[in-house]
Amino acid sequence: MALTDLIVFCYLSGEIEAVPAGRFTHDSATGVGSFQYGRRYLERRNALPLDYVALPLGVTPQPVAINRGLYGAFRDASPDYWGRLVMASRMKCAPEALTEIDYLGRANATRVGNLDFRESVDQPEPTLMPPQFQNIADLIDAALMLEQGGIIDERIRLLLEQGSSLGGGRPKCTVQLDGQLWLAKFPSRYDSINIPAVEYATMKLAGMCGLNVPDIRLVSVGPHDVFLIQRFDRVSELSAACWSRRGFMSSLSLAEWDERDRDRWSYTTVAEKIRRCSISPAADLRELYKRIAFNITVRNTDDHPRNHGFLMEREGVSLSPLYDVVPSLTHSGVGTEFYLAMTLGKEGRLAQVDNLCSSASAFGLSQTEGRNIAAEIHKKVMDEWRDVCIASGLSSNDVQMLEPSFVR
Repeated sequence: MALTDLIVFCYLSGEIEAVPAGRFTHDSATGVGSFQYGRRYLERRNALPLDYVALPLGVTPQPVAINRGLYGAFRDASPDYWGRLVMASRMKCAPEALTEIDYLGRANATRVGNLDFRESVDQPEPTLMPPQFQNIADLIDAALMLEQGGIIDERIRLLLEQGSSLGGGRPKCTVQLDGQLWLAKFPSRYDSINIPAVEYATMKLAGMCGLNVPDIRLVSVGPHDVFLIQRFDRVSELSAACWSRRGFMSSLSLAEWDERDRDRWSYTTVAEKIRRCSISPAADLRELYKRIAFNITVRNTDDHPRNHGFLMEREGVSLSPLYDVVPSLTHSGVGTEFYLAMTLGKEGRLAQVDNLCSSASAFGLSQTEGRNIAAEIHKKVMDEWRDVCIASGLSSNDVQMLEPSFVR
């Protein structure tokens, strides 16, 4: 059938069971989706918009054709490459054999944000049983095996799947530790450097530069390092086994971009959306500007719009804590010019402070303020990066491989 209906459920603030919010209809023949809020949902005093831009409360939603017919927040709630690989392994098929609606409907309770998608209003709550931290060694082995196309033990595969309905392409899984939910990011068989430790060190540097960084840890599990980042879209309620959820949408969704239309990706467009939608626009604009300056300093070129997120409330959005920041490796003598994933100034995506400062006014800053922010971040990173990397357990060889990404 070309038409597929899913009931969209929403976890409202502080609640641990979702309520039906409306019906999503997807036409696979045309690649168009449409949504209609339910009357009872709109009558709730604490009703939340499911997508702050595309699906505001009290307005008849328009059909969506971008992103294969998924509203932005719906696509954000669907897994990306890694989660799809794990799900496809259960179906014993290639990830490409499943449709967007397959992934949307099959993702489990660890998906990002506060939405769920079910075949009927009577379908029960998905079971939230992310693995305990003590299972992590088995999960790492299973992830490495899955990357190689191998067969993994069914019990471990179920654990891995329970925590993997998330975005991004690297092996990962939600785990429970100390009464909180953490995203555990594993090593990959394709790594030429200790990426979990590199990401931990980079996030430590970001915190030292005054950026909004969630709680993070680096743990050793046998021969492997694992990077843990606390999930900021989950809030512990009542007991260690209960979490309420916070609405989430990426900057790709906030700007209503198609993920394939990279020519439109621009930080100044995101800044404009922040001015219109943010609960605290001045603070969010300044924070975003600092993140761009940090990306330039640490050579993070994977700053695409899915790697900038927003938490949703009834009255607006707020820039989420930082995530997914890792230097891209380069070689000495290759050249110092490089480009970010999004346009940042008059020189397009060119990763230079002058280019960033050319758009400072879009972030509510003067040229002088913008340049001072970038200079402070650059100095802090240059002063501290090597010591932080060593303290994070990176080998001398790893530090040497990272050096061209910092010293330019």
